[in-house]
Amino acid sequence: MDFAWTPEQEQLRLKARAVATSAVERYGRHNDSWINGYSKEFAKEMASHGWIGMTWPSEYGGGGRPAIERLIVGEELIAAGAPVAAMWFGDRQMGPTLITYGRPDQQAEFLPQILSGESTWCIGMSEPNAGSDLAGLTTSATRDGDDWVINGQKIWTSFGEVADYCYLICRTTTEGPPHAGISEIIVPMNTP
Repeated sequence: MDFAWTPEQEQLRLKARAVATSAVERYGRHNDSWINGYSKEFAKEMASHGWIGMTWPSEYGGGGRPAIERLIVGEELIAAGAPVAAMWFGDRQMGPTLITYGRPDQQAEFLPQILSGESTWCIGMSEPNAGSDLAGLTTSATRDGDDWVINGQKIWTSFGEVADYCYLICRTTTEGPPHAGISEIIVPMNTP
């Protein structure tokens, strides 16, 4: 087997390294930049390179590129400390989830905003007395007509103060085993 990088992969790595170096010069270096380096401006720059949604299917606006290319770009950006956090959750988690489980209207509304770097997301998962153990979460969502009424508390919601949307993980039923009845709800962060 040949484990060498292809010339195209080497070129991508060099380009990602140059973009990362420039970003650090402009925005500063951020250790653990996927969780600490927040710059919406840099997210839009990432979008201009086609580096948000690189591996998403093209029919959803993504690049349809192999996962190794996303890993090459991510490795260079994170190694340099470039501020990727504003686009990280949307690219890595929300977009793929919406592609797999979202309704067509949700895909049409949210995927273009993620791909352009316009929207930012946080994850409402961890809770007091449960941490990230989803079997122990107690935040609930109860249907009230067309709305969901959410009760509970989340902690460690990175960038919750600046995110446009929360990918909220909550319990919609208590029937069955602890991991059953868990749902994911998109919550606009400007919701009262």
